[in-house]
Amino acid sequence: MSDLSALLDREASAEIEALLSEARQRASEIVAEANAEAEQHLAQRRRAADAQRDATLVRAQSAAQLEAAALKLRAQHAGVEAVFDAVRTELGALRGDAKRYPAVLRALLAEAVDAVGADDVVAVHAAPADVAAVREAAKALGLSAEVAATTDLEGGVRVATRGQATVENSLGERLDALAGDLAAQVSRTLFAPSSEA
Repeated sequence: MSDLSALLDREASAEIEALLSEARQRASEIVAEANAEAEQHLAQRRRAADAQRDATLVRAQSAAQLEAAALKLRAQHAGVEAVFDAVRTELGALRGDAKRYPAVLRALLAEAVDAVGADDVVAVHAAPADVAAVREAAKALGLSAEVAATTDLEGGVRVATRGQATVENSLGERLDALAGDLAAQVSRTLFAPSSEA
């Protein structure tokens, strides 16, 4: 009986050893699968974190580029406005120049009269300070139209016709009419790269 018991113990031990060996192998496989899955999950997280970081960098770069473009546009606008302010100051100084300004008024009046035809002109309006110079200019151009003062016009003339049309020709109006084209030219001049200047 002891042989049978020893045989059963050996078989049970062998069976236990086989089961333990199989359990160890299966545990090893499960650990390997878990490690592989953990590595894959970690790699996915790294890729997601890298993609998120890259997207954040792209957004930050885009925001910085937009801010830089906005700053550049504001600087250009301020530069162009400063030039136009200087031009307006010069035009104001020109209106105060007793030697040059009457010739400018005469040229402005001549252009306005040419636009409507001298025979149709019935009245010419000018700023109160300009009336005497515009009367001289009208006389020099052979106009018999009345020259009257108006407070809503500076640095130019307004010509009225028999057909009740009016043509205004003033320094400010001309500057305003050309402002778009001039602003682009001024901006290019002020902000062109030094190789283009």
